[in-house]
Amino acid sequence: MFVQVSGFGDGVGIFLPKEMRTPPTNTSSVVLALIRWLSPHPQATERDSEHRPRCPAPFGINHSLWQFTKLPRRRKPFNDVDDRRQLALFPGSDETAKRRNADELSRARLDLVQLDTIEKFMNCTSIDNKSSDILETITLPF
Repeated sequence: MFVQVSGFGDGVGIFLPKEMRTPPTNTSSVVLALIRWLSPHPQATERDSEHRPRCPAPFGINHSLWQFTKLPRRRKPFNDVDDRRQLALFPGSDETAKRRNADELSRARLDLVQLDTIEKFMNCTSIDNKSSDILETITLPF
């Protein structure tokens, strides 16, 4: 997801650092990518030449197996008051499903990064209807 943060400038006393300005004359806003970190899946016990977690057979020749990284505990903004107030924003057909999705995301490891720091993209999909398991397809050089 891409996020534009604005409101920088002389009038508010919050300045956009020079290294984050694109173009260099822009002093009022920045576009960042919201990313969610991945970790090797526990079933992927082997690594390929680039240290990606190789998927177990039969997909291991061209696939890596990941899972979403989880923080050791819930982030502070996910407290009971915020959950109740914002529960409608989470996907799900009923309150139980919405609560389950909110709980799952409360330990997600997220970051905002500058677009020019992204070097590669992954071709990936969730598998087995488990939103936490990610299968990365790797293109073989033929």
